[in-house]
Amino acid sequence: MYDTSMSMTPARRLKAAYPLLIALAVATMALPEAWPPAAAQLPSPSLVAAKADYQSKLAEYQAARQNYETLAEPYWISVGDKRQLRNTKRRNGEPIVADDYVLTQPPVYAGPPEPTDPSPEPPQTPPVARAKIPTVPDFLGNALAQFQFVPTRPRSEIEFKIAYAKVAAAAGLTREQAVRVYAFESGGDGKYDVQAGLEYDRPNAHAVSTALGYNQLLNTNSVELMAEKGDKFLAELRSRSASLGDEARAALDGKIAVVGAMIEFAR
Repeated sequence: MYDTSMSMTPARRLKAAYPLLIALAVATMALPEAWPPAAAQLPSPSLVAAKADYQSKLAEYQAARQNYETLAEPYWISVGDKRQLRNTKRRNGEPIVADDYVLTQPPVYAGPPEPTDPSPEPPQTPPVARAKIPTVPDFLGNALAQFQFVPTRPRSEIEFKIAYAKVAAAAGLTREQAVRVYAFESGGDGKYDVQAGLEYDRPNAHAVSTALGYNQLLNTNSVELMAEKGDKFLAELRSRSASLGDEARAALDGKIAVVGAMIEFAR
């Protein structure tokens, strides 16, 4: 057969080859970036075996953990029920007896530990920078800046403890209950203005929350209480003001005005 391409000029031969070149280019674009696939991208046999072993152990762990949760849930429900019963008795002035507590220890998980996934760790994203937790000087500074208020702080730790004990007794707490609250919340060694994370004077100590004092008061809870119970606070302060002399009443009335402004802001 006669090859007509041999009689074509170079330009005509290139033009005739355009369809083939275009088809080749399109086919090449459709190929994956790494073709043929590199052997390094395939998981090794040892990793495949480790992954299968992990899945088997994970299923065993999850089954054991579910059995434990089924066993432990009634225990913790009973703990919550007993706590509600004690709270009701306290409000009603009824005596609390040993049967009002769950006296047994909680169930202990004794199954297999959670296995470690053998898959390579995914790339770690940089941690998000967290805002600094405010401390006592921050709160005092903002009280001054926002409400022009400087609290009268106790002259000593024992002065605050005496005032704390009087308020606790007036609220119906016994001596033992007041001591337990103090010891539970602050470990028994915190002062009235101690902040969580700053209980001890040590290098690099930093606040871990806004929890403050014997009862570890939190700023969010305090704002909520001011909004919800503020009227009761004002009524108590005004009742005390009425029994004071002129100078002391004027000082307390100034504080009452500030508390009223704080309550309105909280609401």
